[in-house]
Amino acid sequence: MKKITLLFSVFILISCSSEIVKENSTEPKVSFHIDLTDHSDDLFHVTVTTNNLSEKNSIYNFPSTVPGTYSVLDFGRLVKSFNAYDENGKEIKVEKLSTNKWQIERPRDLRKIKYDIEDSFDAGIEEFPISPMCGSGIEENFVAINTFAVAGYFEGLQSHPVQIEVDYNPEWEIGTALYKKSNNIYYAETYDHFADSPILIGDLTVAETFVNDISVKVYVSSPDTNFNAEMVLSLAENMLQSASGFIGYSPVNEYKFLMCVLDEEAYARNGLYGTGALEHSYSSLYVTTNSPRELNGLKNTMAHEFLHILTPLFLHSEIIHTFDFEKPTPSQHIWLYEGVTEWASDIMQLRSGVMDIDTYMQTISGKLRMNDRFDQSISLKEMALTSYGISGYGNFLNFYEKGAVTAAVLDLLILDLSNGERGFREIFLSLLEKYGKYKPFSEQNFFETLEKETYPEVGEFIANHIVNSNPLPYKEYFDKVGFDYIPERLSEDKRPYIAINMGINERSELITMGVTDAAKSWGLEEGDTVLEIIGKRTTLETIREVMTKVREMNIGDPFSIKIKRGSEEILINGELQPIREKHIFISRDNLTEKEKMLRQAWTTNL
Repeated sequence: MKKITLLFSVFILISCSSEIVKENSTEPKVSFHIDLTDHSDDLFHVTVTTNNLSEKNSIYNFPSTVPGTYSVLDFGRLVKSFNAYDENGKEIKVEKLSTNKWQIERPRDLRKIKYDIEDSFDAGIEEFPISPMCGSGIEENFVAINTFAVAGYFEGLQSHPVQIEVDYNPEWEIGTALYKKSNNIYYAETYDHFADSPILIGDLTVAETFVNDISVKVYVSSPDTNFNAEMVLSLAENMLQSASGFIGYSPVNEYKFLMCVLDEEAYARNGLYGTGALEHSYSSLYVTTNSPRELNGLKNTMAHEFLHILTPLFLHSEIIHTFDFEKPTPSQHIWLYEGVTEWASDIMQLRSGVMDIDTYMQTISGKLRMNDRFDQSISLKEMALTSYGISGYGNFLNFYEKGAVTAAVLDLLILDLSNGERGFREIFLSLLEKYGKYKPFSEQNFFETLEKETYPEVGEFIANHIVNSNPLPYKEYFDKVGFDYIPERLSEDKRPYIAINMGINERSELITMGVTDAAKSWGLEEGDTVLEIIGKRTTLETIREVMTKVREMNIGDPFSIKIKRGSEEILINGELQPIREKHIFISRDNLTEKEKMLRQAWTTNL
């Protein structure tokens, strides 16, 4: 019954999506046109054609934030010119009200808006910079468009259909999940749907596979002919098939992976920081380099993004359901959207045999080590509610570490309480059936709903480890499936370690996070801005080179770190330390009958 119900809802979605506003309708119309046949000036030249607007539609908004980013973006910062015209081509007065808002004096007479907007790749924004996968990029061989990064919406028309026409080199390929109307014209049911549908255009390679009934296509722009769509698909094929077993049905009919691969020189030239992807309901946009290190992590990133077809697409609160592009409004359930998705992307690979149990436990260990770098006094709920602020910016990445381990422990708790009959996956799937794309859950009451679906002990777990920041009982629950826990030990890796962990702040500067006891003894403090290591300028662009130099030194060698604390620059001297491993799990050979039963249930899609 579950499978029939959910597939029926997908059929309804596909059927309704084919409805377009008729050409002679008196409904407001909004169409975008972007000409990319010549993009040598590194700008998007956008024309917005309109009709049937009213006084209620006088304000044109660029998004301040968008779903999945949990950060301030303010794309209005990138607008270089903005002009409005009536049907005779006469200019209509426009007033810029704020960073993201332009007011049209006579919206009823408006027929066309023309504006130029910069791509975000090389915009050089220092405060609240835009991550590359959350913005737009114009390069010689490709153009990456997160539609929300170049196209805004009229006040009052967020729920109206949108059309876009893109002119581009006819020898190029285009990849997008938007509905195709004709050769280069695409449409969306609403602006929300439009903003949820990135576009990648360029000299792309393309490959396709099927996951259950889902057509999955990979589009890749890369300077390296070996880093192509076929290679990416072969890398991810087993992982994608593991998702079919975890999900058990086809919640969407198609999915697109859109990948922009740059070489190190292009990445540095654009001043980009960080690599990764931004999820969308039917696609995900990736910006990465062609380094072996990035390739090694690509499969797991794809697993995570692909599973976002479950949440927040089909399982989300009212805040996500009716998204406020203008005013960043945090949801307390980012743990569900990001942490649970990250957990699912790993556990599905374990349960399908793509990942062995030792590798899975090494993944858990790695997440716990990364979690140690973050402020342990901040709960997952607080991290979510502060995600748009400066403090939240520094802690957000911990959703993928602490958030995922929290879901892993919750899974073990439910398996233990149910005597192996169901785990968090089964609860998750039942919630997907209960809610869905068009039925959000209560932002305020979801934790209570989760408790009602399970056990009172789950409510206690949520209160202790999601709402509040009590330490996770991972030692206790992994013991139930036959693992001994070692808090810390000396590593067999004899390379030196600088004994500081680093993250980034809202200005893309490297800062100390999770300061070790050794580093504290030298005078380092949490949140110091790192300027130099061993006399070399240390930035996001140079950190790999600097760390390569450090690894050529020896344990015990003296070294220096220049930091900035407030307005003061301080030179701190220390000694290179041996690497110590933390959070080690060792599988026991002799398990009790209950441990065998729980391990079997834990490693199986029930």
